Amino acid sequence: MKRDRHADIVRRRSRASETYRKTYYRAAQQIDLAMLVRAMREESGMTQAELARKIGTAQSVIARLEDAEYRGHSLTMLERVAGVCGVSLKLRAQKEPNFDREVALQ
Repeated sequence: MKRDRHADIVRRRSRASETYRKTYYRAAQQIDLAMLVRAMREESGMTQAELARKIGTAQSVIARLEDAEYRGHSLTMLERVAGVCGVSLKLRAQKEPNFDREVALQ
């Protein structure tokens, strides 16, 4: 069976360095948020310019939200995008062993 070398490297570095672990997972979150915004928009059949017009902002703002390196996502903007796209958002807070709460935002 072929091993996933990248996953092995990430696991090894994550165990060795808390800074690496935090940086890696923060980058993964940024990518996930960018992909979420783009998926909502594309599923709605809108261009960046159309979505921007509907939420009252510039196309460049939507492009920035869809950029995996952007770190300024706000809950308010995500709610606006989701609302125009007809998507409901949920916020989930979790802490082991027994705290798990979810709130619908729309």
